[in-house]
Amino acid sequence: MGLSDYLGRFWYSSEPMFGVIMVICFTSILRTNAVFAEEALWRVVNAALACCIAWGLVDGIFYAWELHYDRRKIETLASLSKLPDGVESARSLLEEDLKGTVIGSLDDRDQQCLHNLLLEKIRHIDVSSVPLKSSLITVLVTFGLVVGTAVIVLSPFVLIPDVSTALSCSNAMGIVLLFFVGFWREYDARLSLKFKSGIMTALVALIIALVTVYLGG
Repeated sequence: MGLSDYLGRFWYSSEPMFGVIMVICFTSILRTNAVFAEEALWRVVNAALACCIAWGLVDGIFYAWELHYDRRKIETLASLSKLPDGVESARSLLEEDLKGTVIGSLDDRDQQCLHNLLLEKIRHIDVSSVPLKSSLITVLVTFGLVVGTAVIVLSPFVLIPDVSTALSCSNAMGIVLLFFVGFWREYDARLSLKFKSGIMTALVALIIALVTVYLGG
């Protein structure tokens, strides 16, 4: 089982984006005044890192919670499908759950056939609880992605004495990271689409960061 399987490919690649956006939102204040930047540098860096640590833990706990929620939903489906008067309830729950997937794009007849097949299969599955190990790995993976990204983007402030230069390098590293996140997330193997996804991911994340900075003052 790959690490991305614990969060899903979308959220696994989104967590580094959150880390980059949060760091940029904090460090952008260093542009306001050179004297202030020198005095407040480590307070800003520590605040950005602390925010990413909190975000990584909170998001990880929510993802682990979602794992348990999804498992309980499967358990409910399996229980309802075994009851004569519960089949329709199970069908409604299954239809609602699959509406946003590729199955929801099929015509009604094909959807009905797949729902019947799935209900028959679900009736015979043995639903087990989510192992504690999976929950812990989910939290640790999320935490590592957000905090690891933050450490990378904040590293220029440790390595480069000049705050202005460090800030430019930090922003450039964030953009490069965002590009590779988008590049990796694209399912299509064609390089042109991967590059397009990388550029769009970096652009969207930067727009979000700029809007956040502006609204946050």
